[in-house]
Amino acid sequence: MVVSKQQLTIFIVSDSLGETAQRMTHAVMGQFPNLDQVQIKKFPFIKGEQDLRTILELAVDKEAIVVTTIVSQKYNEMGKAYAQEHGIPYVDYMSELMGFVQEKTGVEPVAETGMIHKLDDDYFKRIEAIEYSVKYDDGKHFTDIGEADALILGVSRTSKTPLSMYLANKGYKIANIPLVPEVGIPDEVFKQKNLKVFGLTASPQYIMNIRTERVKVLGISGKATYNDLARIKKELAYAEEVFAKLNATVINTEYRSIEESAFYIEKFLQK
Repeated sequence: MVVSKQQLTIFIVSDSLGETAQRMTHAVMGQFPNLDQVQIKKFPFIKGEQDLRTILELAVDKEAIVVTTIVSQKYNEMGKAYAQEHGIPYVDYMSELMGFVQEKTGVEPVAETGMIHKLDDDYFKRIEAIEYSVKYDDGKHFTDIGEADALILGVSRTSKTPLSMYLANKGYKIANIPLVPEVGIPDEVFKQKNLKVFGLTASPQYIMNIRTERVKVLGISGKATYNDLARIKKELAYAEEVFAKLNATVINTEYRSIEESAFYIEKFLQK
């Protein structure tokens, strides 16, 4: 294996954080594992032409490759002209693609810096909500339950988990608790006076049919308490008591899609 000893300098220049250009640069440099003298320097948040000119002058001195994600067309044109005049490599990750998109769609770019981070904020909000909802799924945890945007309650097979995950993917932190007559609701839940609570329900026969199919899938033979109609009626009666105590908004999920139930909950959460 031949290892190059030649020094390579790369300047990453951006009117925002510069993380996009940095990721692209690292992806490219991953294709050159034999380069062991690489210096990557980032110049974020440039605010004017003079800032850019000063960086480009330094790039000339250091014989650096300049990689940019600059939204301003004016700055980019100045940067490219300077780079061409002084013979330094200049890579612009934004302008050409924005131009192609504009040409294809007829829509002008907003030319606003930091737009990727607005998208990132939404992304990380969804990830945080999903992690929270997984942690608080099926009554596994109760600490910090007050952080939830909503608490979903219901007996088994009323779609608590699918509904929680669907809402989590939209950025809502959802906790859900299965209701079983023999298992009480923790005191922590009753202490959360501002917690928005939703109770899921359906008819006994509907739940029995779903549970019977579930029993078949699990390969359980013979009579099971899980899909016994009398037992299900007992569970639903207990659920109604809990809904009343927690002032829950009750949603009948019988023959209702996850999207429909989620839409109903979202309307309450957005009030």
